Amino acid sequence: MKNSFTLFAAFFLAFAITSCQKEITLDDGTTGGTGGTGGTGGTGSGYYIKFKKDGTQKTFTSYPMAKIISFQGAGFTSLALTAGVNPSTTLEGINVGINFFNGTAPQTGTYSEDDSSLDYGVAGVYNPNSTTIVYAAGIYTPSAKPLVVKILTKTATEMTGTFEGAFYKQDVSTATFYSEYYMLTEGEFRLKIQ
Repeated sequence: MKNSFTLFAAFFLAFAITSCQKEITLDDGTTGGTGGTGGTGGTGSGYYIKFKKDGTQKTFTSYPMAKIISFQGAGFTSLALTAGVNPSTTLEGINVGINFFNGTAPQTGTYSEDDSSLDYGVAGVYNPNSTTIVYAAGIYTPSAKPLVVKILTKTATEMTGTFEGAFYKQDVSTATFYSEYYMLTEGEFRLKIQ
């Protein structure tokens, strides 16, 4: 495990920043609303993250984005794949990410939580609508199913792919980790690159 607490902290911070966003400016200069499942605010655009949580289908279409941040001079690039349900009514959302420690930009390919190289790290956070409990991948070993992210296509403006893995329960108010997990399967994303 490659300093998994640091990976988790980075992804949790990115998730918190993007999931708390109440209003965004759309490409046409107008301001979006609070989201939902097909209205304004970044929804209805055809962008999404969807998956099955222990067999139950989940689809997130509010503020879906692939955020790429390059830390110049540090040789570090971070990719966060995020989306939520409706930030004005629920905290439910997901952030799956890859940190590239060798300074490369995200490319098509397969990235796994249990990769032994030091080139990248994979982790994720799923918030089931709680202020204290989240489910995280990339921090619990051995994992029942290590998180695997496949970037299938990447253009200058859009990214698509798949993911699946076990997301383990954590109480963020006490920093307590549990062996309980949700199995996220058949994950798919189609996201605009921000």
